Amino acid sequence: MVAGTGVFIAQFMLRQPLAMAAAIAIAAAHAVGAGVREASVVLVLQGLLAAAVMVLLRHGARRADLALSEQASARASVRARSAACTDERDQQRLLHDTVLATLTMVGTGSITRDSAALPERAAAYLAVIADLRAHPGVARDVVQAPAPLDVALRTVVLTRRVGLPPLDIEFDVPPLDLPHEVVVALSQGGAEALTNVAQHAETRAARVTARRVGEGVAVEVCDSGRGFDPAAVPSHRRGLRESVYGRMSAVGGSARTDSSPGTGTRVVLRWEP
Repeated sequence: MVAGTGVFIAQFMLRQPLAMAAAIAIAAAHAVGAGVREASVVLVLQGLLAAAVMVLLRHGARRADLALSEQASARASVRARSAACTDERDQQRLLHDTVLATLTMVGTGSITRDSAALPERAAAYLAVIADLRAHPGVARDVVQAPAPLDVALRTVVLTRRVGLPPLDIEFDVPPLDLPHEVVVALSQGGAEALTNVAQHAETRAARVTARRVGEGVAVEVCDSGRGFDPAAVPSHRRGLRESVYGRMSAVGGSARTDSSPGTGTRVVLRWEP
């Protein structure tokens, strides 16, 4: 019994061929002490079987380790590509909301080249881009911290839109604390909706409201302007699709636009955990 146990322990604890050599040595010692009998042969066979089992186990373990390592590498690669794609989309949205929006207004004649508002807008947007380049990781560092949605939306409402007519905005948002990334998406989406009101709606009145929806929130930006047909917006226009819908989708939320010619526009931003 002691010899058989020793054979198994040798196969489990030692590497080959040292493990098999130990089994043969134990079998030889048993034969010297008790004489060459059937038990000595059984000890050698036990060593061979245990060695075969351990070889299969170690081979399977190496394959499993390799498969897990490849899966981890693939997940890391997917996360890296996803993060790069998210950063690229954020930069595209920022460019749309700043530089491209100004160029569009210049191209359509809303702002003339010699307008005093043009250099002011350019300076403001350069400051935004410079701050983003100087502090690229700030948003990620605080992404899990709660932030006050009401304060962020009030800041959006009070921010002057250089080169655009001022809006008379009715504000009805109760105190709400949400994850920082959600507050950023809601406030930036709301800002883009208000910019569209000032630029396209042909009205100076708008309304920004928010209400609890379950454990989440719904933010609405409404106006009674000329309205439009959302289905008729050309595919190359990225304002609503990226700056509003894309931002909300990136944080697990949603957005929709209710509008038709002559009936005003209502943009609804929703998020639930």
